[in-house]
Amino acid sequence: MLLTTLLNRVEKGSQSMPDNTKKSELLPIIVLGTGSITQKAYYPLLTQWENIMIRGIYSRTEDHMQAALARWNIPFGTTKIEEILQLDAKAAFLLTNKESHFDLAKTLLENGMDVYLEKPFTETSQQALELVNLAQKTKRIVMVGYNRRFARLYRKAKEIMEGKPIQLAVIQKHRTHPHYPSLQEAYLEDIIHQIDLMRFLCGEVIPIQTKYEMKDGILQGAVSTVHLPNNGLGTLLTSHTAGAWQESATLHGDQISVHVNAFRNLIIHQHDHEEMYGADRAGSWIPNLQERGFIPEIEHFLHCVRTREQPSTDALEAYKTQLLYEQLISG
Repeated sequence: MLLTTLLNRVEKGSQSMPDNTKKSELLPIIVLGTGSITQKAYYPLLTQWENIMIRGIYSRTEDHMQAALARWNIPFGTTKIEEILQLDAKAAFLLTNKESHFDLAKTLLENGMDVYLEKPFTETSQQALELVNLAQKTKRIVMVGYNRRFARLYRKAKEIMEGKPIQLAVIQKHRTHPHYPSLQEAYLEDIIHQIDLMRFLCGEVIPIQTKYEMKDGILQGAVSTVHLPNNGLGTLLTSHTAGAWQESATLHGDQISVHVNAFRNLIIHQHDHEEMYGADRAGSWIPNLQERGFIPEIEHFLHCVRTREQPSTDALEAYKTQLLYEQLISG
C-alpha cells in the first residue's frame, strides 16, 4: 500500500514545475558563452521561451559568436564585455568556462544584473563567498545551475525519503574515457554535480576521506566517503574506465530503499516488494531537457528574478557545495 501511494506521488510530480513567467511582462536578458552545454541546452530553450528576449550574446571568440548569432537568430553579439553591459538587460545567463565565472559574475552584479551561472559556481570557496557577500550587498539574485536538484526522479527520491533517517547513500557517476589530469579537475568539472546531489538528498555531510587512482598522469577513478546526519555513511564513486556512461543514486534507511538510475527510472524496494517508475515506460512524453532538470531550473530562476525570492540553489547554497568539494579533495 505504501509503495502504491509513493508511486502515485511520483506520477503527480511528473509535470514540470509551474511556469510562473507566462503572464509576465517581457524580461530582457543577455547570454555569456557559446560552448557545448550552451548550444545543447540553453540556446534551444532561451530562444523559444515566452516573455523573455535575448538582447545580445557575448563570447571571447569572434567565430563562435557569429555562428551562434546565425544559428539562433539573435540580434546582437560581441567579444567585448563592456559592450554587452551597455544593453538594456535585467538578467544574465553566465555560461562561460569556470575560470571566468568569478570575474564576470562580479562585473555583472556590480552592474545591477541578476545572474544565473552554469556549474561550477567558482574555482574556490573564497571566490564563492565573495560573490555571496556581493549578491547580498547589491540585492541581486544569483543562482547556480545544479540541474540534478530539478531533475524529476531525483526530486521524487528526495520526497520519498524526506524525514527518514538515511543509513547509507551511494552516489555514482561513471565515464568510459579517462582524460582529467587531476582529482581536483575531475571533481570540480564533473563530480561537483554528485557532491551537490549528496547535500541535496542527505543534508549536510561531514567528509571522511577520498582515495583515487592515477595512471600516466590521468585520473582513473575515485571514491569519497562521508558521514551522513543520523550517523549514516555515504559514498561518492566515479570510474573513468567504465563500460558506459552511468549515473545513479541509492538511498537506504527506515526499511525502504530508493534507487535512481539517471535519467531513466526510479526503483523502490520495501520488504519483499519492488516497483519501478521512470521515463523509459511505454508512451513516455517527457522531453530530455525536462527530465534532466534544465527546464524547471530555468523556470525557477526566471520566477525568482520576477518575485525577488531566493533561488533554492542560490549563491550561499552553491558556496556550501564548493566548500564540501574542497574538503573532499583535501582528504
